[in-house]
Amino acid sequence: MSVRGNHPVNMAKPSMFSLISQNGTPGATTITQASQGHRISNLNPNYGTRCNNCTCSPGLLSRNKRSSMYLRRMISSNSSSATRNNNRRSSSISSIHSPNNSLPTSPRRGISSNNIDNANHDLSNESIEICKDLSNLNINTSLRLEKIRNLMEKSNLGVYIIPSEDAHQSEYTSLVDQRRSFITGFTGSAGIAIITRELTSMNEKPEGLAFLATDGRYFTQATNELDFNWSLLKLNTPNTPSWEQCAVDHAALLSLDSGNNVNIGIDPKLITYTQVLSIEKLINDKLLENPNYKIKLIPQRDNLVDQIWDQFEEIPIRQFNPIFKLDDKFTGETTQSKLKRLNETYFKKYNSSTIILNALDEIAWLLNLRGNDIEYNPLFYSYLIIDDINHLMLYTDNHKRFDDELKRYLKEINCELKNYDDIWFDIRKIASKLNSEKKKILLTNDSTWKIVNCIIAKNFIQVDSPIKQMKEIKNKVEIEGQIQAQIDDGFAIIKYFAWLENELINKCSFISEYEGSMKLLEIRETLPNFKGLSFETISSTGSNAAIIHYSPPMVGSKMINPNKIYLCDSGSQFLNGTTDTTRTIHFSEPTIEEIENYTLVLKGHIALAKLIIPNDRVTGFQIDCIARQFLWNKGLDYMHGTGHGVDSFGPVHSSGVGIGFRAYCNENTIKKGHLVSNEPGYYKPEEYGIRIENMVYLRELANREGWLEFVTTTTVPYCKKLINVQMLSNEEKEWINEYHAKIWKLYEGKFERKSNEWLWLKRETSSL
Repeated sequence: MSVRGNHPVNMAKPSMFSLISQNGTPGATTITQASQGHRISNLNPNYGTRCNNCTCSPGLLSRNKRSSMYLRRMISSNSSSATRNNNRRSSSISSIHSPNNSLPTSPRRGISSNNIDNANHDLSNESIEICKDLSNLNINTSLRLEKIRNLMEKSNLGVYIIPSEDAHQSEYTSLVDQRRSFITGFTGSAGIAIITRELTSMNEKPEGLAFLATDGRYFTQATNELDFNWSLLKLNTPNTPSWEQCAVDHAALLSLDSGNNVNIGIDPKLITYTQVLSIEKLINDKLLENPNYKIKLIPQRDNLVDQIWDQFEEIPIRQFNPIFKLDDKFTGETTQSKLKRLNETYFKKYNSSTIILNALDEIAWLLNLRGNDIEYNPLFYSYLIIDDINHLMLYTDNHKRFDDELKRYLKEINCELKNYDDIWFDIRKIASKLNSEKKKILLTNDSTWKIVNCIIAKNFIQVDSPIKQMKEIKNKVEIEGQIQAQIDDGFAIIKYFAWLENELINKCSFISEYEGSMKLLEIRETLPNFKGLSFETISSTGSNAAIIHYSPPMVGSKMINPNKIYLCDSGSQFLNGTTDTTRTIHFSEPTIEEIENYTLVLKGHIALAKLIIPNDRVTGFQIDCIARQFLWNKGLDYMHGTGHGVDSFGPVHSSGVGIGFRAYCNENTIKKGHLVSNEPGYYKPEEYGIRIENMVYLRELANREGWLEFVTTTTVPYCKKLINVQMLSNEEKEWINEYHAKIWKLYEGKFERKSNEWLWLKRETSSL
């Protein structure tokens, strides 16, 4: 995890129950007070209300009670326990993902010692240090929203949008780019914050509404983390508007109420031009609906969150960490070969030789370079302009991280090294030059509004990124690397599950969710080519397993209950591949309901694994129902995709291919060489969650040209206790038995005979 800078904290995070704000004026202390004076849009009833429809979160209210409990437990803990945690903390760090010896955990999961001071607790230094890993305790966003709305007034904005993404449209971002998390308190990786300002309010303090829009993976988490200032917009649910529609609708209402022009502001570096066009279309539709509406989307040059951040927290520092070249034995293709393919396939098609790339995964893949600027992702902050396949310009900072060998490599591929912010001047210069030559620039769909605004002549063509499509199709070396990475990672997961069962059942040990995740990391660190985790480990027991993207805090995580379902979703970064595996297991006697629902999920998982499809003719959107069919027959479902693309030693989520109900899953067909996950699930809120995930790649059938089969690369057995054999067909039982036989053959010689791991593996891989 990246570390924060050394800037002083000017203001402590406010306590929810503080009667006096930081400037000495009274603040809202109840949900009723906080909601008074705020008008809810009647344009769409699904926007919810402050309290009447339960869209305001009880999470902050309960977290204050939980924090006191955690603090009392820490005070009573002896110093050896604290020392043990700290030792584990420093020893469980991978070299590439934690350059500053910081804990590999969720980036914004922490509170400063100022929060503890506000709570009037007299803690030891050790307790305070442990406290920093508690999850955003005592964050009341009232003052933050007040200051944002003051800045909105100065900038003449009625609505302000705060995305999750950074300037490169990354899903996983570093601390310095987690603006939406800062303003909302919601720590999930996906979501959009929408803040409105009442133009007609005469009160001293600005008023307005605040929405957090996110998808089904995060509904439970957002409900727990948002405070009373925020309404949750549940995307992709019936009759719920998109976040774009929400922003435009509320701008229209503000315009109607005030009779004034209402500007919707956003940082142009954080939104794609494609999204801008979508919002502008909604605005035009709204203006046609009623000519009295006065709405405009405008780029906000200075980010409003950045202007208030240091008043509440230390400002994070953007990291420009070491970069290295990934050896050809792992990539299977040189950069020169990739550029040649790009020229022959795409440049000639569009009669252009210039493209601007801002997606970090695409730049890293094309140049065969890897870095460590973002946790869990071997990427580095950069832009790339291919002015010609024989002239590349790489924009990044801290050029000292390029040693002589790297500089020689850049020279070999004709890549010029430039400063990070030089990109904006060069875009203008290159666009002007090409315009005089009657030529156009290629921009990808991930290009930001800021990039487009630099092309004054607008001489560009927007295309789906050719690099994205190229890197999704894995070559032979990448497939072989994925297979070996899964074998290595499977060894660690098997060893971990055997250890965990022995601790819980035979030794009756108390193991927390967090301690479990750290044990798994400890085992993985011994593996060849291991470079860190590919995401924060989801180690969840009982009801926490129903939180789709739950991750345990270092302090206060639940003890793993052997009498309840345990879900572990984890992955590794290896030089030769990226893994992502989920297993749901039970250590004692599961209920009939748990067994039946697990088996329904498993049947869908197998149905997708056994599927045969024509090459390049079917989308992930079309086959998503294959994995859901058995759940649907029982009226059950899950609120996430069934599969996502995975890079080779890159981001664990890639958007060039996917299986699910989201729009991007219908944009591209599934092709030979695609690597995707197969992960149906089922979640019963407040009780348990089930997910089974393998990685698969698409291979052409040996005896049928043009047809593809799914080949499973994950090598971890399923939980036999949770399988109702009577619900399986003969074909399904045969598939499981063959899969388990393969796993037994792979690992039985890797564990000492009759050892705990060997016995666990033998039991779990025995025939049904």
